[in-house]
Amino acid sequence: MRNFLAIALLASVATLAVHSLQAEEPVVGEPVAQAAVSSARSQIVTVELIQAHHEYQLAKLRMHEYRFVTLPRQRRNLAEQTKFTEAEIAVLNRRLRDYRPFLRVGEYSPVRTAAQEHRLALMDAEQQLGRLKDERLGLLRLTRQYNQLYQLDVLQAATRLALARRAVEVQSGGGDAPAR
Repeated sequence: MRNFLAIALLASVATLAVHSLQAEEPVVGEPVAQAAVSSARSQIVTVELIQAHHEYQLAKLRMHEYRFVTLPRQRRNLAEQTKFTEAEIAVLNRRLRDYRPFLRVGEYSPVRTAAQEHRLALMDAEQQLGRLKDERLGLLRLTRQYNQLYQLDVLQAATRLALARRAVEVQSGGGDAPAR
């Protein structure tokens, strides 16, 4: 199933690449004046240009997937686990409260054993809740860094695409040689 999804994703990315190359989609880091060149200009498509455009589209897709799929899923999972653990703590507290009158019966009663097991389960649930809260804080801290990393990937791919477009313009004689 994953291979099928990967193939479908690659096919859609290839289709997007061809369509946006034909439409001369402006690149993120490229000035609008350069992106709005007349469509009458001859289009030379090189392997490097296609690869650069493919990398650019993939970087945008990865950033979009992180922001709108992966991050919300992680947040939702943490919220659900936290809610479940809090409910578990409430149930265990209620059970321990219900055991209190029966704990006075004797040292070795089966009720005392059950109460001790629930006390241990309560401690475990409280520790789990603490770990989930720490994980939530860690996710909040790292979200900004991950966003910056994905933005840098997109900008790097956009720069490579702009350089590839510039090289095609230079080869076709449509622009000046880049100053180095």
